Amino acid sequence: MINNKLWLLFASLTFVTAASNAQVSYFGEEALSSKKLETLKKTTTLFTLQYADYAELEKFNEAIKRTWTITPFKIIKPEELSDYNKLAEYSFFYFDAYTEKVNGISNINVIYELKLVTPSKKPKEKEETILGFVNLFPDVYTSLIVKEQSDQFETRKALKAKILNVLYNNSKFVNWSPGLLAGYLKQINDGLLQNESRALDFQFYNKVRLPDLADEPLYVPEYVRQIFSSQKPKPTDSVASAEPYSYKLKFVSYKDLDSLILKKDANIKYLVYTQRSLDKIISIYDSKDDKIIYQRFSFQIPDFAMEDLNNIKTVIKSIK
Repeated sequence: MINNKLWLLFASLTFVTAASNAQVSYFGEEALSSKKLETLKKTTTLFTLQYADYAELEKFNEAIKRTWTITPFKIIKPEELSDYNKLAEYSFFYFDAYTEKVNGISNINVIYELKLVTPSKKPKEKEETILGFVNLFPDVYTSLIVKEQSDQFETRKALKAKILNVLYNNSKFVNWSPGLLAGYLKQINDGLLQNESRALDFQFYNKVRLPDLADEPLYVPEYVRQIFSSQKPKPTDSVASAEPYSYKLKFVSYKDLDSLILKKDANIKYLVYTQRSLDKIISIYDSKDDKIIYQRFSFQIPDFAMEDLNNIKTVIKSIK
């Protein structure tokens, strides 16, 4: 369980959100102009994990070491954060959640974010800056808790104090594992080093690498098949499946996928499906260098469908 000191530490921070439809977002341009990037590079980044993750501590350490180069890092337990009282020397990754309303639509955001805390111009206050984050795909229980707490409490402090325990102890994120984390961190690390930003509706495909999937298998985490098979067929499914994805697919467990991603000289392409409220993000990563080679955002279409694979095939055929 997370102790009271940690509640106080997180609750004392002022939250700043940056809405994003990208699965991984970063804000290098803003950090450069505000000189926060220079400050970040002088810190040690503290990574916190869910309590269940510490059983795989070695794999998470390997994943972070593989792609996080912008600062030295250390993995600690959530309750240890209160021991690092000289916050100016540290940046940290931790789990968070919030709701936002855009055009009358409420979105639940569960994220793993990079935060920098620096002295504020106001006496005895700290300034908090979010430099990047990963959109996570939470279980239904977590989504309900976040929504209920958001409806009940008006302040971020109250919300944070109620949901941190859930995020670290009880939540399940289907798009989360050591191997997947390596890909996420690569985006943030390189984006910040290149002084770039990725936000809003990021959609992309690599014209050189994506066509390789015509001959190579696309590795798909088992959770995608489980979610897809549990859905009820929709009237549009027969249309979407008229020309099914005919290239190679390999469904693999988290354990097997992590091994493939993290092994030396890894070279596979794998899919990540992220659902954020009623939106959907389909990403493809190349483990050769942990870069994204395809991403598509679907507004208010949450479920994974055959059409998502067909869209990938359509793009490949348009390139070849």
